[in-house]
Amino acid sequence: MRRNLLPSILTILNLFAGFLALLQISQGHYIAAVELMIVALIFDGLDGKIARFTHQTSDFGIEFDSLCDMVSFCLVPAVLIHELFVSELGFIGGLISFFPLLFGGVRLARFNLQAGVGKKSYFIGMPTPTNALAIGSYIWFSYKVLGNYGNPKIILPLVVVLSFMMVSNIRFSVNLKLGFRRGLPTAFKTGMIILITIGMVIFNGYVIFPLVMVYIITHLLQWLIGYDEPRIHLARRKAH
Repeated sequence: MRRNLLPSILTILNLFAGFLALLQISQGHYIAAVELMIVALIFDGLDGKIARFTHQTSDFGIEFDSLCDMVSFCLVPAVLIHELFVSELGFIGGLISFFPLLFGGVRLARFNLQAGVGKKSYFIGMPTPTNALAIGSYIWFSYKVLGNYGNPKIILPLVVVLSFMMVSNIRFSVNLKLGFRRGLPTAFKTGMIILITIGMVIFNGYVIFPLVMVYIITHLLQWLIGYDEPRIHLARRKAH
């Protein structure tokens, strides 16, 4: 297999998992749909890493990946919200469930425009896979803990907030600096991530939602407190 085909194959698998998730929703298998959405997220993470590792990134790959993400991480959560929580609310329900698709599409379009403008250590706005994982893992968490798919009074405001976070200026880290030879704090963080990953594999539905919310809230607090980088630029300008 030529190495430049592998990222595209993984992107196709992302799309296929999203398509299967939609089929599961149509049959009333909502937890299976959430699991397939997580599978799509894994493929989405792998295709980008392999493309960068093999130096096979391209404009086509970026556009194709975003189109697939529209299905797996925008359309799937939107349909989940509609079928589980707002299908009886008519136009208002359709509007609320449309938010993940609408704002996710705007987020992806903005990302594509900024993709070629230098290499950054952060995303501007919450990534669509994070939004999809937050919504899907809440449904899974509620099913595991409470035996139902969740409370509309919790999930619907959450959907609105998360949707606007996708088109916000909040920064989300691109890569975590991990390793056991970069000092004690980094080694500790690496060990914790390994333990968390093992916990997610074993306890899945119980732990994914709390961990995703910690990740989102951490970046939100960083945004509210302020970033070091803008202050550094401001100090340099004043110095000049």
